[in-house]
Amino acid sequence: MVFPHVFWGEELDTFGCLNERSHQRGEFFLFYGYHTVSGGPVLIALVAGEAAETFECTEPSILLHRVLSVLRGIYTPKGIDVPNPIQTICTRWGGDPLSYGSYSHVRVQSSGSDYDLLAESVGNRLFFAGEATTRQHPATMHGAFLSGLREASCIYRATRRNQNYLRKVIQKNVGSSNDMLEDLFEKPDLEFGNFSCVFDPSIEDPKSIGFMRVGVGSSENSYKQELTSSSQNALTIPLQLYTFISREQACGLELVTGGDESRLSYLVKVFGLKLMGPSAIGTVGNSLAVSISNARRGRGRNRMSAGRQ
Repeated sequence: MVFPHVFWGEELDTFGCLNERSHQRGEFFLFYGYHTVSGGPVLIALVAGEAAETFECTEPSILLHRVLSVLRGIYTPKGIDVPNPIQTICTRWGGDPLSYGSYSHVRVQSSGSDYDLLAESVGNRLFFAGEATTRQHPATMHGAFLSGLREASCIYRATRRNQNYLRKVIQKNVGSSNDMLEDLFEKPDLEFGNFSCVFDPSIEDPKSIGFMRVGVGSSENSYKQELTSSSQNALTIPLQLYTFISREQACGLELVTGGDESRLSYLVKVFGLKLMGPSAIGTVGNSLAVSISNARRGRGRNRMSAGRQ
């Protein structure tokens, strides 16, 4: 409530009122003077318990009449006139499904450990902040703020742990995926310039997806020489990037004139494909590499069986 002036006294920031009816004891039982923090004559009236449930179902005009009756019952006997407010707002936090109330309170037989329970994360993935999660400063704005800092720290630590774990997993898997790709490209299905492709031999559909490897930064002849020398010296391996490509696209790219530079431009601008390192092919790329490798081995076994017959 915003009043014309601070009628309750500049030195007073909190005062209360006892209700004669027990079922209404939570109705306007406590008042906060916000004139010291808001810069104006603002008064907050609190409602709790059963009275709060009734409050949220009552017309604001009726509530205003009741709260003014309480205030005038306190100050009129003291010779202090309580003016009508300039502006009033009735909140209904209890009906908000994301809040269910203005702030927490400790019920009978509860303890501070209940606040700690509410602060626990779910699997280090879902975190909870708010005044209801701090046993030291519940029901306060600074408690909510401090709990936010606490959870930000928890999220940071959890993220660091996850990043370290993923880094270890990636480092473990990159070597195996690199080796598998190297094995596949020892015998490419299609090769032109610095471009080479491998596909699943068991699938003849022109739309079927395979890998394309592109040697970057070398001419066609020097690239092949570098590949040959790299088998003796791992430090001389040229930069090799990969992308997923269909058989149809690969055959179309082979027909592009103007050399590798034109093909590379066509690959990016026309096909919209992106080149990546072997560590970036992800689980989809790893699965595709395994599938092609298994299909090649299967075809090899079939040839051996046919030869024996």
